[in-house]
Amino acid sequence: MIYGWMGFPVTRTEILQKRWSYSFIVGFALFAVCLAYIPQWRSYAPHISESIPHSPYLTPWTVVSVTALGLALACFAAPFRSPHPIQNIVSKSLALVVLCFGAVFLLEYASGIRVPDLDIFFLPTASGQRITQYSARPTPHSATTSLLFAVALLFLNRDSIWRMRAFLLGLFLALTLPTMAAIGYLAELIFPPAQPPPPRVGLSVPAVILYFTLGSGFFGLWRRPKSPAPDFARSHRIFGRRA
Repeated sequence: MIYGWMGFPVTRTEILQKRWSYSFIVGFALFAVCLAYIPQWRSYAPHISESIPHSPYLTPWTVVSVTALGLALACFAAPFRSPHPIQNIVSKSLALVVLCFGAVFLLEYASGIRVPDLDIFFLPTASGQRITQYSARPTPHSATTSLLFAVALLFLNRDSIWRMRAFLLGLFLALTLPTMAAIGYLAELIFPPAQPPPPRVGLSVPAVILYFTLGSGFFGLWRRPKSPAPDFARSHRIFGRRA
């Protein structure tokens, strides 16, 4: 028997429902916050010049990825009485879209060949300002992190032990780069350098916060699948009831 903080007994089902409610709230909150960020980017984009080789800011494609993953998390953990297959379909479809875009961005960085027209909604060309060609793109660190979150969500299956383990492994891998970035920022805060450091090529502070928040919501989906009881245990329960 599990007891809550006030001493009342709490079942495992109630604990799972609370965790999934938390995951739903986190996913929906990220979806709403990220949607509010996209219009703000249009007023910021014209001020980016080619003096900034990489983005020390929160790029719109990173926000779009977190938006899609937050919506996928909210769909999967929606507080319905019985899970509906459409929840899994929508969630996995959004994760697959994030996976495809993350792979495209990483291939761009690896090959140097830029896919045109992916930034048409984020880079206002009428401003007359010089804008870098990757100014709206996620950094390789951000693209990798979003891709790993999407892979983890694609493995998520409540009825399979090995897929839940793969989900947990993918989740830990997805949080590796944000954790390293957070450690670097904390080190600079505790031990400030003598000279101001150059713009960090990796994950900005808002991106780290978004990914950690997303990861906490993903952890709420983790649960160990129930293993089938052995035949002798089932027969013992059956005969026990008949007795």
